[in-house]
Amino acid sequence: MAKAPLELGKEYPPQEEEAQIEQILKISKLSMKGKPHPPMSRDQHPKSHGYVQGEFIVEEDIPETMKAGVFKQSKTYPIWIRFSNGGSDRNPQTGDFVPDTVGDVRGMAIKLMHVEGEMVLPDSEHQGEQDFILMNHPTFFIRDVQGYIDFFPVVRAIKEEKIVFKPGEPPDVPAELQANFQAVAYAFPRFQKIKAKVTTSPLEIPYWSATPYKLGNQAIKFSVVPHVTGESFNPDNAADKSNYLREAMTQHLASQDACFDFKIQLQTDAVKMPIEDPTVEWDEQESPYIKVATIRIPAQDFNTEERKRLDEKQSFSPWHTLLEHQPLGGVNRARKRIYGELAKFRNDMNQSET
Repeated sequence: MAKAPLELGKEYPPQEEEAQIEQILKISKLSMKGKPHPPMSRDQHPKSHGYVQGEFIVEEDIPETMKAGVFKQSKTYPIWIRFSNGGSDRNPQTGDFVPDTVGDVRGMAIKLMHVEGEMVLPDSEHQGEQDFILMNHPTFFIRDVQGYIDFFPVVRAIKEEKIVFKPGEPPDVPAELQANFQAVAYAFPRFQKIKAKVTTSPLEIPYWSATPYKLGNQAIKFSVVPHVTGESFNPDNAADKSNYLREAMTQHLASQDACFDFKIQLQTDAVKMPIEDPTVEWDEQESPYIKVATIRIPAQDFNTEERKRLDEKQSFSPWHTLLEHQPLGGVNRARKRIYGELAKFRNDMNQSET
């Protein structure tokens, strides 16, 4: 029997997904508990380069097809933005995160305040908040929830040098990890491509949602593009090269604003622009990104102990959202439980240690 054609904006969750998400939660909690040097940090994107205030200015002339949620009308929202590194590895002796000079996923998390409308999670403590989560690459490196389960033990084995890569030869993989490795072999070139990107400053690079979301009854992806003016920060001149991305932001915002365009891309083909596979880039020739808002970060001193404390207490999730911007696809469905439960787990553990 032929499969029914895919529909625009529709999700297709596999039956075993909930059990897979439960498995990821167990793995993540064990990983977080095993990290030394309290307080317990985030499982994802724990190293912050800066937690800054700004404003999200919705355009006046948005196309009618895009007027939904926070984009219904021209309005300015106060926002918080957190810039980060994806990796959670630390020096076991000092507790320091991996230096910024090492390639990594760079993240940008935006939180709009005082939004109005029905929330996806009506009982959440984050009522009136709209989060947009982005990374510095247009596609994700894992296809689905099962991919995470296969990816974790392989990455651990690579760190422990149980899987060895040799130039010009197939990787040396233990027999018990062969199935996991083959299942996610596609992910490693993608991940390395992201890590190879050069970042001079978090304020000077573009970011993408990578995963899809709703815009009313449609499916979209979104992107943030910087307004780059003047000379870029040179990491070679940083006083602390291990934390040069924070230094770049500090130097920039000491004397000038930073601005980004917030853009939306509509899903126009359910096959070529899939909901359930975020490793597929949606073709901009088929559906170009359209600007719907401006992000302005005014000059400010964010490099304070109080701001760092607020940063550490804050949580971001794609599920802190209006119903009209509901996250779509397997990776986002996993985030619904994982982000919420791990944030609570982290806060509970940190409070018990104080």
